[in-house]
Amino acid sequence: MQAYRAQLLRFDAQGQALYDSDGLLVVDGDASGVRRVLDAGPYRTLAGRHPQVPITHWPERIVAPGFIDMHVHYAQTDIIGAPAAGLLPWLENYTFPAESRFVDPQYAAEVAGVFFDELLRNGVTTAVVFPTSHPASTDAFFARAEHHGLRMIGGKVMQDRHSPDGVRDETEQSLIDTEALIQRWHGKGRLGYAITPRFAPTSSEA
Repeated sequence: MQAYRAQLLRFDAQGQALYDSDGLLVVDGDASGVRRVLDAGPYRTLAGRHPQVPITHWPERIVAPGFIDMHVHYAQTDIIGAPAAGLLPWLENYTFPAESRFVDPQYAAEVAGVFFDELLRNGVTTAVVFPTSHPASTDAFFARAEHHGLRMIGGKVMQDRHSPDGVRDETEQSLIDTEALIQRWHGKGRLGYAITPRFAPTSSEA
């Protein structure tokens, strides 16, 4: 077990935000190595319950639950800030060329590593994420998420029209790939699979 004495931002069972200016967070690892919160609250209340637990003191820091990002494209990490006159020119000139590189599993794994380092650096522990239309990009995303023990939801992007070679799907193969990815990753640890059409213009009618 390990305890952290710091300012705590936490939530009660009803979802009400609570702030402890001098708080104590007690954690421990389970049999699988996942660290779980055992106790949290004011230091003066909890210190006596855990007299033998070593305490790390962070008096100037705030310990809070991880942030949640509800829409992020990990495959666009390398083109953050790319300029364009609008969405379609941006997709054509930057996004689609960048995403076409994710057919390479090694490249996908490298970008996934940077992406997750940035998430954690900014306190994000849960996200809904777009990979690309390549199965390798989705495998790299989930493998890295599993490595970090994070709660991540995502799925292979599906786009079978109005897209250039290199990112455009063949409809039947996309469905086959998606089913295989679901079997491989959905429900594994903290991971969840989401069916992920890119958007209406690149999706054929059902």
